[in-house]
Amino acid sequence: MSFFEHLEELRRRLRVVMAALILFFVLFLAFDIQLVSVGGVPVPVPVPSFLANNTPVADRVIAYFVDYYKPEDVNLTLLHPWDGVIVEIKVAFFLSILLSSPVSAYEFSKFIGPALRPKEKRLIVRITVPVFVLFAAGVVVAHLIVLPFTFDFLYSVARRIGVDFPLLFIDDFISFVVVFMIAFGGSFELPVVMYALTAAGLVDAGFWKRHWRFAVIAIFVFGAIVTPDGSGVTMMLVSLPMLFLYVGGYSAVWIRGRRKGRAKSS
Repeated sequence: MSFFEHLEELRRRLRVVMAALILFFVLFLAFDIQLVSVGGVPVPVPVPSFLANNTPVADRVIAYFVDYYKPEDVNLTLLHPWDGVIVEIKVAFFLSILLSSPVSAYEFSKFIGPALRPKEKRLIVRITVPVFVLFAAGVVVAHLIVLPFTFDFLYSVARRIGVDFPLLFIDDFISFVVVFMIAFGGSFELPVVMYALTAAGLVDAGFWKRHWRFAVIAIFVFGAIVTPDGSGVTMMLVSLPMLFLYVGGYSAVWIRGRRKGRAKSS
């Protein structure tokens, strides 16, 4: 293919990705999901919220986040009149990225597939499932454990220093939750990155052991960059699990190297 044919192929792939993203975005922003009985089986059906006077999916997710994370004595409020609309858009966009990610991954793989050798194609197939599983695991851990602890801890400090009327601005709150979930999910991809680089032959298994000190520094820098606040608490909450994930990634590439060595010797 010529350069312009590659551009046309990229444009076609991006058009599919954008169509899926927009479809999910509109669904979460303007539709509610209702269960309709079809032959005695409940089937989820999207219903326009502005016609049926229902609550859009984005609003339901926002209400769930508020109910799950916000301490009882903290007062939720707005800083600007338009913050409610901005928050709805942010949550709908966040959900649409998550739900359309399989489409994005498929289109990306089809675009780069012809340029890959068979070994590289097998590697991509092998790590696809772990990529999604680890990201989902990171989001679940952040949701169930880390974020509730973070909000309780930060507001407990505020109470100790004499804050008797704590406020939580809805835009800051949702931005914090969404960014933290993405950061925590992304941090869980570290073992996959280590395995892929080693399997592709870019580095050997011993590289990760020799340069662990630089990895520790890079992990804490990453934690400081991706966390949405400057307290240092959330940086530690992201960085510390990454240190264990680094050990897990090294263990995976070490085991792979041992198996490969045994296969060659036999």
